[in-house]
Amino acid sequence: MLKIGINNEITNEDYHSDREFESSSSLKLYLKDPKEYHSRYILGAKREEKYKSAYDFGSYIHSLILEPHKTIDEFVIFDGMSRRGNAYKEFKAENTDKIIITRSQFLQAQTMLEAFTENDLAVSSVQQGNAEQTLCVELEGIKIKVRADYVKAKSGEIIDLKTTSDAVDKFSAGKTVARFDYDLSAALYTDAFSKFYGKPYDFYFLFLNKTSNEIE
Repeated sequence: MLKIGINNEITNEDYHSDREFESSSSLKLYLKDPKEYHSRYILGAKREEKYKSAYDFGSYIHSLILEPHKTIDEFVIFDGMSRRGNAYKEFKAENTDKIIITRSQFLQAQTMLEAFTENDLAVSSVQQGNAEQTLCVELEGIKIKVRADYVKAKSGEIIDLKTTSDAVDKFSAGKTVARFDYDLSAALYTDAFSKFYGKPYDFYFLFLNKTSNEIE
């Protein structure tokens, strides 16, 4: 159960299943579709996992970069190239406690990881801090939860790692931020951490292109 303050050792599943605290995702949904928000967050209806494969791949990249010591316990590689057929169904049934990554996704992730580790600025951005920091606070009378990819408490920085198929130059990244309402997330995270620690926090996006391996 989440509580006010820093929540250590909270899994992604525990974080996302909580309904006591609002998140950036729930607030974005409320702004766009109040009826769907009510259905999902009030009535508890299951959401359709339209982009689960892409979401799992993003989680895998996050783990490789931010928490590599946990990767082997949380993910498993399926040697097939497709999530179809009896072979995949059997593999899934044997690995219900892990996130499944296909061989093609694994190879793509290794290429992206290599590009990341060769980028000194990118590597330095996720050092001298803590990964996957879950914080719960009350803002304007509303219970809020945030799960930051990487937090540097000493310098007051929040790093948000994003994998994308779009270009990562400043103009294109700005369009991506606007399209997915990432600015709302940035504002919520900085407000939450600033309140908890009693000092200003800055928010930085770190974009990784899944095709070109460019980093911005």
